[in-house]
Amino acid sequence: MKTQLILLFLIFFFNSCIDRNDYIRDVYVNIEVPINQPEYSELNAVGNSIFISGGVKGIIIYHNNVNNYKAFDRNCSFEPSNECSVIDSINSTIASCGCCESKFLIDQDGLVANGPALLPLKQYYTSFSGGILRITN
Repeated sequence: MKTQLILLFLIFFFNSCIDRNDYIRDVYVNIEVPINQPEYSELNAVGNSIFISGGVKGIIIYHNNVNNYKAFDRNCSFEPSNECSVIDSINSTIASCGCCESKFLIDQDGLVANGPALLPLKQYYTSFSGGILRITN
């Protein structure tokens, strides 16, 4: 009986410590980006990236190869509900969160390169046709 009570207490204790609200929210994303416009000229070269508005905390667009682009939410996957939990810089193909110091590989589907984050960046669907990049979820 004592073992069952201890087990029940441990299950309750560990379940109460989990923050079920700390996840990247799902928001509607349906954005068209005219790549040939001057404000998006950085995306002309393969390997370049820019930040745009949209998503939860903004969107990263990365020019992966000739007609292939990737889009990620700027919300860091480590403690995403924190105000500062945002990708604030990109150096080559490494996106960095200044809040927790996590690093992500945007050329490899946003995988974690260095933690404490364990999950990749939230990625959106992209399609490119006629000079228009469409970002959706």
